[in-house]
Amino acid sequence: MGINGWRVMWVICVYDCPMIDSEARHDYSVFRRSLLQENFVQLQNSLYVHHFPTIAVGEATIVRLRPLIPKDAQVAFFIVTDKQYGMTKEFFGTKPTKKKPNMPEQVELF
Repeated sequence: MGINGWRVMWVICVYDCPMIDSEARHDYSVFRRSLLQENFVQLQNSLYVHHFPTIAVGEATIVRLRPLIPKDAQVAFFIVTDKQYGMTKEFFGTKPTKKKPNMPEQVELF
């Protein structure tokens, strides 16, 4: 089966972590590092995205990250298809910004 834009998924993580004390800042840092270790890419301060080949792999990653969410944080994981993510519209001001990540290239091993 070939790559299908409706089967390939993006997981978007949006969060708000109040950092009222050093323990909360530590919990936030652990969660943020976990997102980066899972290869999420930061688009904005509290917005990270990651490309997955299937919804099952994306959901398994969310299950792994769930216990690391800080106790007072609000976190939402959006799962969208590659086609849906490709239809996003982004607008940038005059200040240089990061570009939207592309779908990773498939690696072929012989």
